[in-house]
Order: sequence, then structure tokens, then C-alpha cells
Amino acid sequence: MDIGELTDETLRDLRRERPYPAVSLLLPTTRRAGTSTEDQVRLRNTVTEAKRRLAEDPRVTRTARTDVEAQIDAALKEVDLAHADDGLLILAAPGEHQVWYLPRAVPQRVVVSDTFLTRNLVAARLSEEPYWVLVLSEAETRLWDGAGDHLVETIANGFPVRPSLPDHEDALPGANFDKVGNHSLTARGEAHVERERQYARTVVGALMPVLDREPRPLYVVGLREQIALLEKLCPRPGAITSRTEQGGAIGLSAHALAEVLRPAFEERRAARQGEVLRRLSDARGQKRFTSGLDEIWQTVRQGRVALLAVEDHYQITARVDGNGGSPVRLDEPAETLTADPAIREDVVDEIVEAALNNGADVEFVRDDTLAEEDRLAAVLRY
Repeated sequence: MDIGELTDETLRDLRRERPYPAVSLLLPTTRRAGTSTEDQVRLRNTVTEAKRRLAEDPRVTRTARTDVEAQIDAALKEVDLAHADDGLLILAAPGEHQVWYLPRAVPQRVVVSDTFLTRNLVAARLSEEPYWVLVLSEAETRLWDGAGDHLVETIANGFPVRPSLPDHEDALPGANFDKVGNHSLTARGEAHVERERQYARTVVGALMPVLDREPRPLYVVGLREQIALLEKLCPRPGAITSRTEQGGAIGLSAHALAEVLRPAFEERRAARQGEVLRRLSDARGQKRFTSGLDEIWQTVRQGRVALLAVEDHYQITARVDGNGGSPVRLDEPAETLTADPAIREDVVDEIVEAALNNGADVEFVRDDTLAEEDRLAAVLRY
């Protein structure tokens, strides 16, 4: 399944506890590379590792192992590497399996637990923030519905918008001739300006109801003068999230348009990360800040966390005593400790799930952003 199919209800269901073993297979894949031999080898090795873990785990009964191996094999038949994204997540437990294509880079991992690994789904969903793209040209204006790198043109709500006045000297009848019947350059210039203004007003008139119904970040692509006029006539200050000054984009394909917008997407992500860091800094000054595994493990379970910030690939294997105590970090590979039900292969995933269950915002930031905060930081409600 694509990340666009991940609803709140689906995510809640994936976070629930399952009969042991619940197996999560995670691996990077090559986007739009056809059938990659490297991807095939990586997938085969990951599946082999998962089955080895099941066979060597004393907590897994023969019946459960047979069932989950069959679920993994069924999931493999559904995997289409020819249309892979940046990552692949296979989830398998007794009686069920799912395949998810992730639009972001992920590490290669196998996790065996009593819950599925969902942090990568959460992070991918955040990276797939829906947005609008408005592409301007003199001939027409198109609106695209976007999420991540995926764009679909909107043919509705008045789009595409085309000028209602013709782009020639007859735009102002009777006012564009001099005494000897020649076209007036002044009138022709005024006609062109009026045409552009009416055209921009029409675009704004079509755009505002769309933004009212579905408020999203708005990326605008066009010539500087076109964008400036649109912004001047727009009744909502700050409606435009990002401006890309480029002509000739009206005929681009969805993929080509996404490439044009890539610098804007990166700026948006950097701005979002900057906002997270600002909120953390403000919370520190207000004595509503905490960081590190021990403190966050406690506060997130108390429902005190309003915002949880996690580095993208931060993972900890730990022993949890089940009595509310802090997790004890372990240096040994998790697969050597599977006989102990208190072992959590990725205790950070459990923290993310607990935060979501308690209504907190969860944001993933680039690796090493929170190095001084032990890779985890939070804004507390109180």
C-alpha cells in the first residue's frame, strides 16, 4: 500500500498489541529504477534473516512460526519492486500481513516483537504533507494536488483557468485607435495590463474556495511579475508558502514539476524543522522542556508530552521491567536476547506510539539535530 492510504484508523490498528511474534521487515529500495537486482538481493536477505530469527527464537511455537512464515511469503508475492519507492515495510503476524511502500529512506532492519514497527509509517506520513501547486502562465493557470513527490492535476473548481479577455488590441474596443486609425501603443499597453489583472482576479477567485475547503501549503510557480500580481490581489496574507520563479512550467509532467519544486520542498522541511527547534527552545525557557530516554519514557506515559521530536534513525534496544521504571539500554544485538519478553528491540518506536496515543504531536528531525539532547526531546504540557 502507498502511504496515502494510511488513515488515522489504520495507524491506530497497526499500533495495537498482537500475538507474538509480530515481525516487521524494513529495507531501502531504489525509486523508479525498474526491477533492481540490488533491491531483490536486499529483500531476499531480509526475508532470510526474519525466518532465521523466527526459527531460533524459543518464544515462537512451531505453529506460530509456520503461520508467520506463510504470511511473509504471501506478502512477498504482493511486493512490486518495479514500482518501488524509497523504502519498503513488510508487516507479518499470525493470520495477517501488509506491504507498505515508503517515500523516504529507511535502514535495513528486522524487528520481532508483540507490536508492529510503525515509526517509519508515521515519519513517511509526515513527509507526505498534502499541498497545492499553482502553475501560472499567460495562456492558462493549472492547479495540482500534491503529497510528497506525487502530483495530480485538478480539473475542477474552475481549473484550469484561462483569460477571459483576448490578448490583443481589441481588449478595449473603441479606445485603442488614434485620429488616423492607427493603434495606440498606450491603449494597447493599458489593455494588456487590464487583461492580466482580470486574469489574475479570476485565478484568485477560483483558488480561494479551494484553500477554504482544504487549507494546505501553497507552492506557486511562474514568472516574478505573475506571482507578484497574484500575491497583491490575494485577500489572504501569507497564503503563498513558497514561490518558484520560472517560466514555461505550464506544460511540465507531474514528475518534472516535482523536480522543479524539490528545492522548495527542502526549504519547507528545513522551515518545519526550524519551527520544531524553536518550540523546543521556547519550552526550555518556560520550564516545559525535557530530553533523553529516561525522562521522555516517563513523561510520555503520563500524557504530559505535547510535542515529541525524534531523530530520523534513532533506535535503542532496551529492557523494560513493566513496572514503570526507566528502560535499561542494552549493547547486545536484540536477536540474541529474544528469550526475554522484557526486551524491546526499538524502545523509541514504543515512545512514538505512546505519544500518538496520548494526542501529542510527533516530528522527526534530521540525524544529529538533537545530539546534545540524547536524540530525543519534548515540549511538555505541564
